[in-house]
Amino acid sequence: MKVHIIGGGIIGLCSAYYLRKEGFEVEVIDQVRKGSASDGNAGMIVPSHFIPLAAPGVIAQGVRWMFKAKSPFYIKPRLSLELASWLWQFYRACDQKKVENAMPVLRDYHLLSKELYKELSTQPGFEFAFEEKGLMMLFKTPKVGHEEAETAEIAHSLGMEARVLDATGVSKVETGTRTDVLGGVYYPGDAHLYPNQLVIQLETWLRDNGVAFHCNSGVKGLLASNGKISGILTQNGETIACDHVVIAAGVWSAGLLGPLGVNCLLQDGKGYSYTLPALNQRPAVPTILTEARVAVTPMGQDLRIGGTLEISHLSNKISRPRFEAIAEALPAYYPDIQPEMPALQNVWHGFRPCSPDGLPYLGRSKKYSNLVVATGHAMMGLSLGPATGKVVSELIRQQQPSIDVRLFEVERF
Repeated sequence: MKVHIIGGGIIGLCSAYYLRKEGFEVEVIDQVRKGSASDGNAGMIVPSHFIPLAAPGVIAQGVRWMFKAKSPFYIKPRLSLELASWLWQFYRACDQKKVENAMPVLRDYHLLSKELYKELSTQPGFEFAFEEKGLMMLFKTPKVGHEEAETAEIAHSLGMEARVLDATGVSKVETGTRTDVLGGVYYPGDAHLYPNQLVIQLETWLRDNGVAFHCNSGVKGLLASNGKISGILTQNGETIACDHVVIAAGVWSAGLLGPLGVNCLLQDGKGYSYTLPALNQRPAVPTILTEARVAVTPMGQDLRIGGTLEISHLSNKISRPRFEAIAEALPAYYPDIQPEMPALQNVWHGFRPCSPDGLPYLGRSKKYSNLVVATGHAMMGLSLGPATGKVVSELIRQQQPSIDVRLFEVERF
């Protein structure tokens, strides 16, 4: 039995890994080289991120940010029924009860993924700097400190460890460099890794174990008959017959599913990152600079800094003010780290597939019995990659998934 996976990012590669381990023939089709959307990822594995993107209070904050050139969030205005539908569903999803229902599910999803990363890191051929050093949420203002303390209380109610720290407490955990903060919340159960190494090693394992890759081969569309996907049309005119199909094409998944009558609402959440090499001083613990919404991750002697969520209709243009805001946040929280502003050509950007309710699409299509969808993970694609791949394998084999996927139903909108 053969499975064709459309999309060679971390979700597609992890799906290929677990399917191949179960004995399936697997082919991966991607319009660019494998894993490219993960190249600039912050590399964080975050069970602490159990609150979905759509939550009460987010809309009001988002509106305020829309009018600030250096804010971490922006939606480029445009006349689009697709965007209007997405925004309406986002508004509906910002509901306390819906968020409360999602939190334990997301917790379990992240925890499973972390355990699978830990297991993968012990396998021959895999050395991607997986470390369980936790995550620090640093804050500089009382208002944000109060909000983070409330989130820590929710974490406690979900059985997760979270330590609320003052500035002195932060300095005892963050021993790599000095901080200028009011306090922080430390989640010792989080982890991080080097995504570039992970993607290369996954691809190597897959090739060595017989998985075929069709790179630089965009998919034009899917053929369907009798309630099944019968073929894949590529941009170069080839038609590929298929037994099972997995759509893991990130934000491009919606364009493949729409013509099939599967309404998969997605918007592109563009993010930026850059890497500072060979620093004499760097943070010891992966960190979120909370007011700035900037992620900071030590990777060997390097430091990766990333942020921004910009919905801009797949524009490759980098907003200088928003990127500058990311770069300026670093010395504001770490006064002994004063790097030069990187040139724009050294700034990475990628498009995260964002669903309206902040939850992924993960499941078997109700309309097509041999179609599984795995997309919409937004900023959590890397964190949730292995768990997603394992669940995809279970769905193809018609087994009970390792996590509850009912909230992730593909045709929920």
